Amino acid sequence: MWKLATQSTVYHLWKQRNNLIHNQTSVPAATVFHAIDKEIRNIISARRHRKHFDTLMILWLR
Repeated sequence: MWKLATQSTVYHLWKQRNNLIHNQTSVPAATVFHAIDKEIRNIISARRHRKHFDTLMILWLR
């Protein structure tokens, strides 16, 4: 689970950095956090039938 959260965070921060460098536009931190949260929820939902992902949504929502 922590790997998923770390990978998603790095990806979205890198995307924000590139957007700032190439487009000179900044996305609010709340929007970046919402994108990370939504991506993690989608990953957990897609893997909900696997053995190790049974309780991940509960852990993520804590």
